[in-house]
Amino acid sequence: MKTRYAIASAIISLLALCEPLFAQYTPDEDYRETFRGQFHFSPKSGWMNDINGLVYQGGKYHMIYQWGLNVRHGGYATSTDLIHWTDRGVALIPQGSDLPADAVRNVSGYHVFSGSAAVVSGKTAKVITGSTKEAIVAVYTGTSAGTCLAWSNDCGETWHDFPGNPVANPTDGADPRDPCVFFHKPTGKWILAVYENGTTFYASEDLVHWEFQSNIGFGFECPDMFELPLDGNRKNMKWVLMDANGSYLVGDFDGRTFTPSGQETMVMTLGPDFYAAQTFPTGGLPGKDDRKIQIGWMDHWNGGLGATKWMRNATFPVSLGLVTYEGKMRLTRTPIDEISLLYKNSRIFGPETVPAGKNILEGTFSKTFELVAEFDVAGSEADSFGFQIANKKVVYHKKSEVLLDETLRPDADGHIKVRILLDWGQLEVFAAGGVFSYSEQFAFSPDGPGAVSLISNGEVKLCSLEFHELDRIW
Repeated sequence: MKTRYAIASAIISLLALCEPLFAQYTPDEDYRETFRGQFHFSPKSGWMNDINGLVYQGGKYHMIYQWGLNVRHGGYATSTDLIHWTDRGVALIPQGSDLPADAVRNVSGYHVFSGSAAVVSGKTAKVITGSTKEAIVAVYTGTSAGTCLAWSNDCGETWHDFPGNPVANPTDGADPRDPCVFFHKPTGKWILAVYENGTTFYASEDLVHWEFQSNIGFGFECPDMFELPLDGNRKNMKWVLMDANGSYLVGDFDGRTFTPSGQETMVMTLGPDFYAAQTFPTGGLPGKDDRKIQIGWMDHWNGGLGATKWMRNATFPVSLGLVTYEGKMRLTRTPIDEISLLYKNSRIFGPETVPAGKNILEGTFSKTFELVAEFDVAGSEADSFGFQIANKKVVYHKKSEVLLDETLRPDADGHIKVRILLDWGQLEVFAAGGVFSYSEQFAFSPDGPGAVSLISNGEVKLCSLEFHELDRIW
């Protein structure tokens, strides 16, 4: 089978005859196009959407994502630090591919629809790959086929179809779809959660032979499921079942049935642009890293920013937690600590009282930055305060307790802490320890660096403010 590089070379030779779709393979991409995120992952060119598989294997983080506007393929990227990603092109090329004929159709189904990934070895690897060598297995919906497997045992360099596809959920169309696979240690079995009349669970010992377990009437597309300690207590672990919209239930799972806790469905993030997030498998990160890291698609079928060379991008990676907040179990989303690898030109302020009309950030210009601010709401005279970032305002309204059109109450000390990630065309905001998060594509002023201002309609008591310009990842 041809390697990905051989395929890429063949496509490059045909570029003059191809539609712009194939510009992904041109060697001169510099990721400096207007509104292109400078620290948010995006493909070299063409369309991307759902994150389909996140694993760590062979000293690298691997990310499979849907690629291709007309026919969905499996795009593929790798990283050594979760921050700097290299787009490796298309790894999974389905039977319906509109790539040139020399691009070998190497997986089952007309489209590669959403799914997940796992790292296997030993007997399970041998069943799928013919070898006990450690391998990455992509589990996806091959439309007009069902739940299918593709595998690589050379650290993602080449990808192969499993001849026994589909292994579950045979279909003439695209439903059921979006398999999420994870290993359940107490039962010693693989669990498959799939979008099917809500969410349906199957179990397997080898990722190939699956048995129905149960169904729950929850979820729309792209399920993900994982376990987290409540309030940091590892003796009180809870399962979280989420869907593509970021809606989630908290409860218990015995390997067969998910039992909700009884609280209502919650939503993990606000704003118009968040969909189909996936997490790295539990225990699947290097060393003693036990974080639950999530990456999502930064869109919700809402339209883009007018970009043409590339379309859409991923959210910045976050670490998930589960806390008791206002009497309910709530997910938290916090940008991963590795963001500090990008820090440059930092400025630190506070504590100080800032009068109305004074901009302590005067002279601050950047298209890419992290801003962390803590305000003493109770001690501030201003009724509204926040930031003007180029042509966008991120403002908190004291009386209504609203930030970006959503309710956000001060903490027990009467403080609000807001964390903003600003990329050229992407805005992510976090508050209340990550219980509040917001994602939006936004057309920030493109014709030069964006001015950043602290704004208010009165005196503001600022506890602290950190401004970190962020380097580009490309």
